[in-house]
This record gives sequence, structure tokens and C-alpha cells, in this order.
Amino acid sequence: MIKEYQKGMILVFALWVLILLSIFSLYLGRGARQKALFVKRLGERDVLHLIALAGVNKAILAISKDDSSRIDSFLDVWASKKEEFKDIKIGLGRFNVFYNYPQDGTIRTMFGVVDEARKININKVDMKIIERLFEIVLNVSESEAKEFAASIIDFRDKDSNLLIPQGSAEDSYYRNLSEPYDCKDDDYESLDELLLVKGITFDIFNKIKDFITIYGDKAVNINTASEEVLSAIGITDTVIDKIVTYRKGEDSELGTEDDNIFVSSTSVVPSLSQHYSLSISEVQNLSNIVAKGFIGVSSDYFSINSEASLSYSKAKEIIECIVSREGNILFWREQ
Repeated sequence: MIKEYQKGMILVFALWVLILLSIFSLYLGRGARQKALFVKRLGERDVLHLIALAGVNKAILAISKDDSSRIDSFLDVWASKKEEFKDIKIGLGRFNVFYNYPQDGTIRTMFGVVDEARKININKVDMKIIERLFEIVLNVSESEAKEFAASIIDFRDKDSNLLIPQGSAEDSYYRNLSEPYDCKDDDYESLDELLLVKGITFDIFNKIKDFITIYGDKAVNINTASEEVLSAIGITDTVIDKIVTYRKGEDSELGTEDDNIFVSSTSVVPSLSQHYSLSISEVQNLSNIVAKGFIGVSSDYFSINSEASLSYSKAKEIIECIVSREGNILFWREQ
């Protein structure tokens, strides 16, 4: 006969075994769930990547099919077309190709592609233009804007001379940082390199990045450039108002059929003069900007921002890239 205490011991042992098996089972189950979630996320990532890539390819195709005789404006399909780039469904997901455009003091979301020529090329323009842009966009004083501009130029120029005695920086400044490095002494190859420049914080960079580029030449596309950029190249406020109003057409909205476009840099003054009364000083101002080569009507490089999402998940993927008109990839980032 098994004694009572032995029965109790057997029961306790059985309970311990049951508890251990339960814990082991929970552990295995948790591990299996984690693996399943991991596999699911990998699958989602692959699907999101393909959807975002479809958005990029559609944008490149729209650029390549542009037959506007190298006159780029908001009338082009790639520039502003909701039907082509907003909430385009692919299987159980969708993509949006979009960008933010400053207009009338607000930020407007537009669906399409950005021509890089609507921006200021920090590799090509002089210090004064960068200074004006920083003063306008950051709403800082002239002296602060001058320090930013001088530091940007000094970081890329090949000499060791400061453009301004105070506020700028050359090799001696960067070599004395806690993590030292030298000036680039060459053109910027990525906008992110600006974060190496004295005074350029992430906050400042994020405020200015949509107005600057490293692609193309110094000519700004007058058909698509923002008011901030037009002001930075030296166009007066009264002339900018007339340019912006002219571009919008009768309905006062960009990207619609009644938009007016400039077909060449030399046609800018005559085109505006046909619609508005320009003073002698306004004509002189605009003519000087044209003569300096700061105005163009087309672009060779384009920025694409394609965001993919799924109907059954909160996961997203964004592909940012820069392409040439021929479709060559010059910059690529996924997040």
C-alpha cells in the first residue's frame, strides 16, 4: 500500500511537471508567434517595397513620356496629376507619389514629381543668393543668414580663406571639434552633407531642404519655382506677385488647364508685359535676373517621393530618389 505522504509527493511532483510543461508550452508558443510575426513583417516589407517601386517607375515613365519640348511646368502629367499619383491601388495596397509645395503662405500637398530646377543649386550660386534664401525661409536676421551662407560656401570651396571674418568656418574650425574632420573642398554630392556645416542643425536642414538642390545649373525654373526661391535669386516682391498670378491663370489655381507658362527665359518680360503693367524698375529687375542666367524653363533632374501602404496593416515604406530625365538613378533612399 502506498502511504498517504507518498501519494502527496507523487501529486506534488505531477503538479510540478504539469507547471513546467505549461511554461515550456507557453515559451514555445511565444517563440512561434514571434517568428510568425517576423515572417509576416518580412512579407509586408517585400510587398511594400514592390508597391513603392511601382510608384517610382510610374513617375519615371511619366517623365520620359513628357513631350512638352523641354518646357517644364505644373501642366505636365508628372508635375501635378492626382489621377496618376494619388491613392493608386495595387493588389491589397496603394501608393502615393507626392510632395509639399509652399503656396500663399501655406504648404500644399501636390501629387506628382518635383523638378529639381525649381530649387537653388548650392553648388552653383553665389553666397548672396543662399543668404537671401536662408533669411526668407528661416526668418533670421541678415547677419545670421550671412553666416549660414558663408559657412556653406566655405565648406565646399577649395581655399582656406573665410568669406566673412566672423561666423563662417574653414578647416581650422572643424579640426578642433570633438570629432574632427576637414572641409569637403568640393561640390556637395548629397544634401545630407550640409549637416556637417557649422550651424546647420537637423531642424534648420529640414526647413531649408525643399528649397535647395545639388543638381543642374544655376538657372531656376520660373514656371515651378516657389516665391521663396524667386525672391532668393533677386526678383522683387511686386514682380513675384505678377509671376505667380500669371502662372495660375484665370482660376487662380496651379496645375489646371488655364495655367500660363513661360516658354523661354527671354519671353518672361514680354509675356508678363502683355498681362500686367510693369514699371521701368520692374522691367529692369527682371531683365537683369534673366541676363545673369538665373532663369530657365526646364529641368534635367527630378525628385520622386513614393509612399506605399497596405489595406490590412499600418506598415508603410517610402522610397526617395533623384532621377535624370533619361531615367538614370542618381540618389536612392528607402525608409
